[in-house]
Amino acid sequence: MKLNESLKKWEKFGLNQQTELRELYYSDLIVDKGNSQYGIVATYNDILEGKPSKSKDPMQVCWIREENKFLVTDGYHRLTQYLLQGKEKYLCEIDWTGYSLEWKIPSKKERLIIGGLN
Repeated sequence: MKLNESLKKWEKFGLNQQTELRELYYSDLIVDKGNSQYGIVATYNDILEGKPSKSKDPMQVCWIREENKFLVTDGYHRLTQYLLQGKEKYLCEIDWTGYSLEWKIPSKKERLIIGGLN
């Protein structure tokens, strides 16, 4: 998504504190690698141990204006399952406020980058 389009969405939804449902590609997301306790590593281990997602709801993401990307705030189990199924787009509920006071934004070294996914 281009920054200009994102800024228009921010004006429409973020300023009014509304969310939007939209399909996003993996390359649009900020995904924390984590470790055995949190993040996608912990989630992958959960799935290997037979603990899949309990939710069918859209993943929740927060638009990070400085990067024009979306921080995954809820839905790591769903995302991991989608990746294992080979899905390339994910239904997300987007918080367009443009920042996160509640969530730590992982550094670039702390992120799971998957080449080849749109």
